[in-house]
Amino acid sequence: MFASKLLSSETWSDFETLFARHGGLHGGCWCVYHRMTMSQYIATTKEQRYALQRDLVAAGRSTGLLLYEEGLAVGWCQFGAASVFPAFDRMRDYVKLALPESLRPRWRITCLVVDKAWRNRGLARILLRETLSAIDRLGGGIVEAFPLEVPGMTRPQYTGSVKMYRECGFCYVSPIGKYNHLVRLDPNAAAE
Repeated sequence: MFASKLLSSETWSDFETLFARHGGLHGGCWCVYHRMTMSQYIATTKEQRYALQRDLVAAGRSTGLLLYEEGLAVGWCQFGAASVFPAFDRMRDYVKLALPESLRPRWRITCLVVDKAWRNRGLARILLRETLSAIDRLGGGIVEAFPLEVPGMTRPQYTGSVKMYRECGFCYVSPIGKYNHLVRLDPNAAAE
């Protein structure tokens, strides 16, 4: 049986343990990559990124969801208010979409990771559904995600796949850059 909990000071040690098992994930990112400019990210060390995430959590300024199996954190999904991840707004292909105000996202999902030992069991979909439920409890609204799909890459990406998002009710919007894709979940469109 799976359970989920929001990232908080109380769940920090679970997050820390999950990430530490994988060297901070994705080159020691500690899930702060999308909160920084590229130059800021490059200028920081793994230790500085760890400290930044720890400080954000302590201040109640980091949002995400941990997925647990038998008390062990086995998955992580970072989400938050769209304004927390402004780098997406500056992406050339995103700007070209010239989204009307009615399609502006309230939320963004940036990272979705399942521990290596628990992969190939459908946990990413469970984690995404749990995250969407958490977003609903926090007020809902339009949700964007940017799954990364590199041709020929068989290793799971830290973003989830376009197929998985579609299976969870997202609509495909557009390619964004070379390998990213914009998908959107609009509860108002689903209700029509």
